[in-house]
Amino acid sequence: MNILKKRLKRLPREEFDRAVAYFEEYFEDAGAAYEQQAIEDLGTPEEAANQIICNIAIKNTNEPVTDVKKGVSAVWVGILAVCAAPVALPLFLLACALFLMLFAVSFMLFAVFIACGVMVVIMGPISICGGFTLITESIPAALICFGNGLTEIGIGLLLVWGMYLLGRKIMQWLIQLFGKIAKKGGK
Repeated sequence: MNILKKRLKRLPREEFDRAVAYFEEYFEDAGAAYEQQAIEDLGTPEEAANQIICNIAIKNTNEPVTDVKKGVSAVWVGILAVCAAPVALPLFLLACALFLMLFAVSFMLFAVFIACGVMVVIMGPISICGGFTLITESIPAALICFGNGLTEIGIGLLLVWGMYLLGRKIMQWLIQLFGKIAKKGGK
């Protein structure tokens, strides 16, 4: 009980008193014979305190604020609830940041491949025009420029078309994923 009181001492006075009274009554009802079982049911004092703080924070978000003191208490309990989960919140934020970075990097790679494909397609006609300027000086050099230009056009079109098809597949996959999430959320 001392550990529990120590963990709950930052709560507003009425919430602190209510929580301590609940646990004292819980142990009195359990009696000395079942005290160990009651401790096992509640978990560690830290877990019990964190659960109480989270429950109070949830309760405070559902109630309208009627005065400034109660509003400040609700904000304080919310801050305590966030701090009560010192591992979960940073891990959640890290997971969100990693997901966003993965999405951003994927999008950038996709955009780079499309841009490369477009640039290669643009370079094809330029190489062909260069071949026409070389035709009077060296026919083999002109043919090499023609071949390079046609190859660049072909590779560029394949790259752009492949990125288009990949983009369509990714969009279909995302639509299916969000559909599954929506179905689970509706249940």
